[in-house]
Amino acid sequence: MKNKLDKSSRALMICDLTNSIISLFGETFLVAYFLQVSNENIVQVSIYYIIIYTLLGLGSIVLGNLLKSKPAKRIIIYRVGIIVKSIFILLIVLFKESISQYFIVFAILYGFAEALYWSAHDLMNIEIVDNENRKQYMTTKRILGKLINIVFPIILGTSIELTSFVNISIYIFVLTLIQIIISFSVDSNRFSTEGSEERYCLKNYVNSLSQEQKTKLNKIYKLAFIYGIMMDTIRVLVVIITIMTFKTSLNLGILTTIFAICSMISLYIFNKLYQKNYAKLVLSFCSILIVLGVLGLIINISKQTLILYNFIYSITIYILEVMFKIKADDIVKEYCIQNWIVEYHTFIEGFMDIGRITGFLLMLIIGLLNNIIYFKILLLMVTICIPIYSIIMYKIENNQLKDSKSHKIKQIANKN
Repeated sequence: MKNKLDKSSRALMICDLTNSIISLFGETFLVAYFLQVSNENIVQVSIYYIIIYTLLGLGSIVLGNLLKSKPAKRIIIYRVGIIVKSIFILLIVLFKESISQYFIVFAILYGFAEALYWSAHDLMNIEIVDNENRKQYMTTKRILGKLINIVFPIILGTSIELTSFVNISIYIFVLTLIQIIISFSVDSNRFSTEGSEERYCLKNYVNSLSQEQKTKLNKIYKLAFIYGIMMDTIRVLVVIITIMTFKTSLNLGILTTIFAICSMISLYIFNKLYQKNYAKLVLSFCSILIVLGVLGLIINISKQTLILYNFIYSITIYILEVMFKIKADDIVKEYCIQNWIVEYHTFIEGFMDIGRITGFLLMLIIGLLNNIIYFKILLLMVTICIPIYSIIMYKIENNQLKDSKSHKIKQIANKN
């Protein structure tokens, strides 16, 4: 990396990587478990995620004032989120197969945990990691995350098949405790107090922006909305199709591992070669490939077409995800809105969650209709969001490239 990551950055990255194991269990394998104990009830899975993302969006608004006025408290809120998530995992151990009957309670608890965790985490991530390091930090974290996804899906899938989902929950609960311990290495003094004296107010934030800032930020908000639809809805759809096709957690684990290797390689190449002037090529490649992949699934959902689609998905979607995460974090300094970092994050999270809820509402309708044709239509609809996302992302990257060149020309002119 250009600059060596400090202790706080390394600790935050390790916490994120630990959380990726917990999320792999709490999302991918939990969805499979829900389908198993609910007799493949897609409606229940959809309602579960709608509740989670509604609470996540509302949580960002409710926590906004505390996160802004007390920057040092962000790490405490972050830890509380981990603690609530550990309670969620513990309750899975206690309720076992009965979680299907109380899925709304579990959704509320998990949504509450995610709101605490991500509201604080995303702010810390913006401030602890410098813009100069962000691309390498994000891609390195994603690559290490994929290494985890290479090992742990097989471990989790095999362990669930040989023992039980509930037994593995105990080990995941221990991981949440380790994550809490690691979080104490994040220095709370690193969080900027800039703007903390001002009252948290979304209206004042909007009014403070220039017309140019609003125009640029509106593109980011559109991107966040589409990101919410395409990333989370597609991810859950793929898990549902995979578990329905291959039936067991072991097969799900093996496939997740194989595709994680593909993701890791593509992210490594992206980290090494990507520059903003390659944006059009990269975005076009990802969009065209994934649309072609989904067409194969729409024609015929089989083991072969599913494996092909998952391969294409794994080498493209995470590049698009990393591009969004980098851009969303860099924007704070690029657009000079450091004083409004909490309000900005509330808008980003809000638009993402609206996108997620939209996607899962569509999935809920498909579950009620209970027809594979409509399921394929939904998959096509959310996939079409990817080319739209790519067009908006390219415009943002291209405009920034033009602004950067213009700024350099002005600097040279001023020197002369």
